[in-house]
Amino acid sequence: MEIGFYHDAAGTRHAGGIAVYIQQMAVALSRSNDVYLYTQRGEFSSLITRSDVTVVETPSFEDHWSQSLEPFLPLGTQEHSKLLMTYWAARNDVIDQMNGHLDVLFTSQYLDDLLLSNLVDVPTVYTFHRLSRIGIGGTLRERFSQTEHVLVNSEDTKTQVETKLEYDVGEIIYPGVDVDEFQPGVEPAISSDDPLILFVGRLIETKGIYDLLEAVARLEGTQELHFVGSGDEEGVRARADELGLADSVVVHGEIPHPELPAYHAGADVFCLPSHYESFGMANIEAMACELPVVTTDHEGIKTYLTNGENGLLARVSDPQDLADKLRMVLESPRLRESLASQAYVDSQAFAWRSQAERLEQFCAEVLEVSEPPEPASREPLQPET
Repeated sequence: MEIGFYHDAAGTRHAGGIAVYIQQMAVALSRSNDVYLYTQRGEFSSLITRSDVTVVETPSFEDHWSQSLEPFLPLGTQEHSKLLMTYWAARNDVIDQMNGHLDVLFTSQYLDDLLLSNLVDVPTVYTFHRLSRIGIGGTLRERFSQTEHVLVNSEDTKTQVETKLEYDVGEIIYPGVDVDEFQPGVEPAISSDDPLILFVGRLIETKGIYDLLEAVARLEGTQELHFVGSGDEEGVRARADELGLADSVVVHGEIPHPELPAYHAGADVFCLPSHYESFGMANIEAMACELPVVTTDHEGIKTYLTNGENGLLARVSDPQDLADKLRMVLESPRLRESLASQAYVDSQAFAWRSQAERLEQFCAEVLEVSEPPEPASREPLQPET
């Protein structure tokens, strides 16, 4: 099959959650299919450059002159960039390339789907990674998109999509984990003489970062709390100082995704206390590193985590309950070992190769895409600018 993925930042080393999903899925599928990744120019991740994925680059529009008009337009920065990307693609034969090469094109963001489903002649598939609310963008997509097939990333997202939008969901394709990268025994990048708690994710309030700080402030003794991710670094430091944790909190900032296992290797427990998660890929990655996980009680997380068996669930937005769960793990080596051991075993079912096989099967059965002939040339495609 010839499969395309379209995302403005999916090729770069600074990719976020959805972009990492697309990177990993594209690479896993490229082992047995011709896969094209349509993305803006940037510093590509080593995962992409080492793979058989054919990258079709468009310019980066971060510094485009029209960005100065953003305060007067109804689009945010990312939406504006996406609009420019698709306009450029249509003017520079990228749409023609899609029509000439692809059996199916996957999108994961509403504006991409809205535009491309009306521009290309090949089947398009839209993947919902969450559905907390339906804004104007989602309403426009629902009204004007030509996409007939939708996928979701968890049972929780499936319920939301079917209830709120009344869509028939084609398949659940879970986020996965690169079990070759995320595994025990990696040389640690961090260490401490005190118990070390690790958070990986965006540094925003809805990820529960301030709940985590308050929870750690309620623990007895001394611990180190390490934050990895981009976002409000100064806000984290300021709140830590207010709670008397300035000397116990380390903010590393953004770390390239392939380097994360070394941070897991130095931790005693991983904590992701999000206010909402449709799945929580960061938890699965920690589990694959044989690290005990304390996270919040969401339906999407319970897809893979059973309280007391392979991790602990705390109530959402409850620092005291979070502190109690962290205390249980930190004070009991036996519990840490038990949770970590089972977490590692259960994480292996979510290897990217397994999720790619599910997606491949979906394409073959639902889209009636047959096996391709001999693979096309792997030469990078870079339309003229």
